Amino acid sequence: MKKLTQNTPKFFLFMLLAWATGLESYAQEPAWKLSLEKGVEWTKYTPNKILLVGSSDWGLHGVDASSGQLLWSNVDLYNSAKALKGPDGKKVGYTADLIQVLEDPNDPKVSDFAMVKYTDNIMVKNFVVINIRTGELVINPKMAGMPVVKIIGPEQATFNYDGSGYISELKGVLLTASFVDMYKAGKPYAQITKFIDLESGKVAWESDQFSSIFLPIVTSDNNLLFIGEKTSAKINAKTGEPVWTFEVADKKNNFEAFDANIRLTEGYFYQKKGNQGVVSAVELTSGKVLWEKPLSTKDAPMLKAENFGVIVADEKNFTLMEAESGNTKWTAKKLSGIVVDLGRDRGIAVGEKGKYLTVLDKNTGAEKWSQKIKGIQIDQMTGAGIMYQNEEGSIGLIDFDGNLKWGNKDMIKGPGILRAKSALDSEIFYADGKVFHVNLVNGEKKEIIGKVDFNEKETPDNLEFTGSNFVLSSSQNMLGFDESGRVQFQQHWASPKISLAGRIAMRTMQVAMVAMAAANAYAEGASTGPMGYQSMASRQYGIQREFFEDMSGAFGQVANQRFKASSSKGIYSFVLTDVGGGVGLVKVDKVSGKETGKIVLNDKEPVYDTDPENGMIFYKPTKKEVYGYVF
Repeated sequence: MKKLTQNTPKFFLFMLLAWATGLESYAQEPAWKLSLEKGVEWTKYTPNKILLVGSSDWGLHGVDASSGQLLWSNVDLYNSAKALKGPDGKKVGYTADLIQVLEDPNDPKVSDFAMVKYTDNIMVKNFVVINIRTGELVINPKMAGMPVVKIIGPEQATFNYDGSGYISELKGVLLTASFVDMYKAGKPYAQITKFIDLESGKVAWESDQFSSIFLPIVTSDNNLLFIGEKTSAKINAKTGEPVWTFEVADKKNNFEAFDANIRLTEGYFYQKKGNQGVVSAVELTSGKVLWEKPLSTKDAPMLKAENFGVIVADEKNFTLMEAESGNTKWTAKKLSGIVVDLGRDRGIAVGEKGKYLTVLDKNTGAEKWSQKIKGIQIDQMTGAGIMYQNEEGSIGLIDFDGNLKWGNKDMIKGPGILRAKSALDSEIFYADGKVFHVNLVNGEKKEIIGKVDFNEKETPDNLEFTGSNFVLSSSQNMLGFDESGRVQFQQHWASPKISLAGRIAMRTMQVAMVAMAAANAYAEGASTGPMGYQSMASRQYGIQREFFEDMSGAFGQVANQRFKASSSKGIYSFVLTDVGGGVGLVKVDKVSGKETGKIVLNDKEPVYDTDPENGMIFYKPTKKEVYGYVF
């Protein structure tokens, strides 16, 4: 008893120190604080540890994410965006989506640059490349010396919005324009193209002989394929000199439709020539015109190029012209939708008005089979058939003979399906409380987790592949598992006493980048570009098809390499919960499921951005501040 009495002061001192130390670890001070006079509207963390901050006056600021040092500010970059309106006619708000940070898995320096590109397709049009480390403008159309016009409002440099942009394979920026020069006698049609080195911002070459109405295609020999209104050309990417050019027959007319096969060996053009339309086949390596065939149609047709020929669809007919001669091989009934070559002798798939998926025989045009499914959309090509979605967002698979391999009751039930890929030949799905593994080569669908139960009756809202495992998560729950369905961990962190709306809002912040990336990819792939050019979407189906047909070939290896380069790098997730000293965040290692840090924010609805690779958060405590935490 005496011994206990003698040690009591030391014991209480030890406990006091332990309590103080623990409290300090929870209620730590931020590594840095940033205050902006006009207020913080949004933040965006970039791969090169630059935090971009948008302020309420539509300014853009660059911050060193490690130290919080304000590197630069630009208040003029988004002036024209203030007038942007969405499809609903309402003004578009200032968000991080208006700036795109460039990325190259093989060259981290590329992420020192970002592209600002937006338009309302009427009056507002902007294109700028900026160095986000220094804040310097690398290039914009006016700096590059593009023609400047003034019709209504401020002066604006002339450029083709869809044709101008960053070309990742060449690490350069292309600016291109085609216009009627109102300031010259006779008002001639003019073209101008400039290629700018990304790092220096200097014009590497320029030409007034050609332009492009969508971003030029990089050919297999690292040159550029330009498709313009009146001039199409293959261009030496180093010098800007034409390898060949193909001009419209009549300068008063334009090329109205174009497509190229997946190997970029042949391109097909539609133009008006005299009193009729003409389809021309051009060898894209040499520019040689292989054949030319008349086409009687009121409107520009849709062209869909395949190795065996070109499908021409107008207001009446759906016709296949042979690749070698241009002769009409067959004509079928009018069909609509994205056309997909199924490969080998499987046929040509065509979607019809969101009701049917019809497959035609390549040789005769006769219908091989058709499936009537409400809202049907092709999801992707697999080695076993066509994966599709119905109007409810459920996923099914039709084999190449038209049979439902898994459909109706066997479908992966939507809506709310989550999915993640670790390789091009397999995919993991979460749907209706279960987890499935799908072998994309043979179409085998296997239930690998029979029932997912999350505490607080939460429904999973994110599924990702970390590079090591799969993680299924919601606001307060996390489940880690491998490709076979073996559960590695399941964790739950009790939600603080905040509204469900507050938790949903915060969770939306955490998964926003994933959702936005998916939405952008879909919009880019599904949209029809200038001249009705659909190859962004249909070319992906072709790449998938050839990957599965030749899994061991060089083509498949390149495709897989590109896929793996885009795998997730982030190893941390952040969960809002009670951390002992108040409401805060727990940092969780997604591979192990273990907590690696805690921090008190005492904010029940925090707004923050994250660096998931290094475990930093960028927290907005007030309308005018950002705090950087490392824990």
